[in-house]
Amino acid sequence: MLTAEQVRKFQRIAGALSPENLWRDGEATRSQAVATRQRLEAEWRALEAEVGRKVSESEVWAIRL
Repeated sequence: MLTAEQVRKFQRIAGALSPENLWRDGEATRSQAVATRQRLEAEWRALEAEVGRKVSESEVWAIRL
């Protein structure tokens, strides 16, 4: 079971991974978007390690706090 704090962290990361946020509405360069995506994916994996299992984006969006 995910804690409310973990759900919020996963949701923050998922939101930041959306194309409009990654590309900052067209303002980011390709290298900036790639670097941001890699950093966010590493955060996601670290949070999964904390939880002890894989967590899908659809799972975290389905949870209502």
